[in-house]
Amino acid sequence: MEITSIISEIGSILKSFSWLEELTAQNKELSRTHKLVLLRDFSVIADICRKADENLDETKDTISSIFYFALVLGSKRVTDWLRMTESEKQESILVIKSNMEAFIKQLSEDEPVILFPAAIKELDRRSGTSYFDKTAHAMYSAAQLLAKADGTMTEKEEQALKQIYELIYGEKAPDKSHQTWDTLSVTEESLAQVMSNLNNLIGMNNIKKEVETLINFLKVQKLREEKGMIKTPVSLHAVFCGPPGTGKTTVARQLGKIYKNLGFLSKGHLVETDRAGIVAGYVGQTALKVDEIVNSALDGVLFIDEAYTLKPEGSGSDYGQEAIDVLLKRMEDNRDRLVVIVAGYSDEMQRFIEANPGLKSRFNRYFYFEHYNPAELLAISEKFCKDGDYILTAGAKEKLKTVFDALYAKKDRTFGNGRLVRNLFEKIIERQCNRIAHIAPPTHEILTTITDDDIPEINKIVS
Repeated sequence: MEITSIISEIGSILKSFSWLEELTAQNKELSRTHKLVLLRDFSVIADICRKADENLDETKDTISSIFYFALVLGSKRVTDWLRMTESEKQESILVIKSNMEAFIKQLSEDEPVILFPAAIKELDRRSGTSYFDKTAHAMYSAAQLLAKADGTMTEKEEQALKQIYELIYGEKAPDKSHQTWDTLSVTEESLAQVMSNLNNLIGMNNIKKEVETLINFLKVQKLREEKGMIKTPVSLHAVFCGPPGTGKTTVARQLGKIYKNLGFLSKGHLVETDRAGIVAGYVGQTALKVDEIVNSALDGVLFIDEAYTLKPEGSGSDYGQEAIDVLLKRMEDNRDRLVVIVAGYSDEMQRFIEANPGLKSRFNRYFYFEHYNPAELLAISEKFCKDGDYILTAGAKEKLKTVFDALYAKKDRTFGNGRLVRNLFEKIIERQCNRIAHIAPPTHEILTTITDDDIPEINKIVS
């Protein structure tokens, strides 16, 4: 993984520990105690990941060091680490590894124990706070970041993640069969926290309103059921229509958490797939692939991207139709344990659903995702900068606005939206690094500032 990606992901994780600052203002000693518990537990988690790693590399040491450094001094101080020379960084890594090993040596030879869940749950009970949910998710995310750092996930690392999940949450980890590394991240966020996450997303106002309406509907149906009233048929399956990069997968993940909070799903995790993941090239194999992917998604959400490719326009009967037939049967057989969300371009999805009576009868809830406008694209860029600890100068912001105006004016159905912004942001960081690489010594301001010189020229981007 690139160091910029590591910093960005760690920055996002560390936001969940902002409560430590609140606690410090109220009670410094109590804050220090909880910080020590978190450092000790992170050392345990990192040690479990280390022992499971069959392909050790320095990236994992770097991640552990940055995370540990930031947890001790705060996420704002990560830039201090970046300012060090390579020899200073290596020295700091050795010191931090020594500190973490000291924690590990204090532990017994028995099974590892995580202390923070009980400690922070007790703090929540006394203070009326809800720090545990955020902290548990953050610590587990840190473990995932360590496990995926080298781009591979061995069976031992999968088992290590399950062990860590169970140590943190005190319950069996969900089955990871046929899921990507992040589908294990089933958070215990409250409904209010999930809605806050959704509402903090840039743009998508129509989607947010539709999700709120859906939540109100489901709440009322639950109340009617509890009072013994006649149940209104509830379909949780949905069609997400819209171009790429507009947040469809992100919203699907939040819907899974909402269904879990409202009691419609017991796990609420998300499993992503597409035609290649469920359609085989040999007779009899497609049904097996569909069954496997559905089994991994039970009690959660199965998200099928570009679902219309299962039944291309004008095609006859092929293995895609077989996949649809098996999927419809599993949706019926597991109607209380499976939610399916199909996604893709609006026109193609409309044709896909309308062409199949079985699909049309099960998918009657549509969400329409629109292109991000230039102001929203700029806001997404600013968020990337904030998460990565970068600052845009006024000139850089103005140039970016001009770039997004030009790109939006030339957009077509394949316009990349959020993905376009991410790709552009990576190019901007590369240009900034080239600009400052030979400045010695680089100051904090130099390392964090993005100027208009770092923004590629419009003609190069548009072409």
